[in-house]
Amino acid sequence: MKKINLGIILSLALVLSLSSCRQLSTSSKVLINEVMMDNQTNATDEYGAHSAWIELFVKYYGPIDVAGYEIEVEPKGEPAVRYIIPKGDVITKVQPRQHIVFWADGQPNRGTLHTNFSLNPEKYTTIRLYNSNKDLIDQVEIQGGTLKADQAYGRIDPNATELGAENWEVKDSSDGNPNTYVTPGSANRVLDQNAKQENFARQDPTGIGMALTAMTVVFSCLLLLFVAFKLVGKFSIRMAQRNAIAAKGGNPDTADMKAATKKENQTPGEVFAAIAMALHEEMEDVHDVEEMVITMNMEDQQPAASPWGSKSLMMRHTPIRRR
Repeated sequence: MKKINLGIILSLALVLSLSSCRQLSTSSKVLINEVMMDNQTNATDEYGAHSAWIELFVKYYGPIDVAGYEIEVEPKGEPAVRYIIPKGDVITKVQPRQHIVFWADGQPNRGTLHTNFSLNPEKYTTIRLYNSNKDLIDQVEIQGGTLKADQAYGRIDPNATELGAENWEVKDSSDGNPNTYVTPGSANRVLDQNAKQENFARQDPTGIGMALTAMTVVFSCLLLLFVAFKLVGKFSIRMAQRNAIAAKGGNPDTADMKAATKKENQTPGEVFAAIAMALHEEMEDVHDVEEMVITMNMEDQQPAASPWGSKSLMMRHTPIRRR
């Protein structure tokens, strides 16, 4: 019995240990984008203070609320400190492909964007990001002494899935390179060209291909709509005929349905004859010409006298004076 209990305990411990392992997801929707550990003359917070900061980037093409996410900082040789992003503040809802900056000043009482830890540029530091499910979704390791004052450690390409230092670079605004500017709250690199647009311009310089493609798509959609409406119309007519035959006591699946369909599809010859005669009279000018003279014979049909037809009957009669 003791061996069985021991086996159960060991199995549970193994399951818990495996479930506690956090595998870093490279397809995370929120990433650590840029870190500054020693801020001397760079951005200031809402209090006008120069503090270290950590920038997160929403890689997803939809708004994400980072409330409940956790930022963990672990200097080498010191215990890790986690900051849980508070809930209930609208500022934590980040728009698609946008950034949010958290100030690592160790003063969380200053607001939602102020963490409970600070950063030491002289120590080897690991920064981790956890989602609201406590899953590790991103991390970055910064060597001690790598970053000087006002230098940042930023991602080269936020869409890359590689992990490690090869996807990061030191950013310094004093070197004159526009791609290595320290940019809190914005993209790390300025995109001055669009590869897809340039490739399309090379393949179709006059725009004829784009015009033909657009017209083909439009006319194809119209053709599909025509076929759909045509089929729906025929189906509706057929169902109406079946219901009419069934209401009269006939069998829609027998010759009654065929006769009704044939009758529906045939136009009587009298209709065509009437149309032909009307067109012939109009085109050949052989129709009767009337003088449009109206003769009213009141002798044959004399209406009864009434106030509606004689105004004299509507007048009050003068009383007869008797002597």
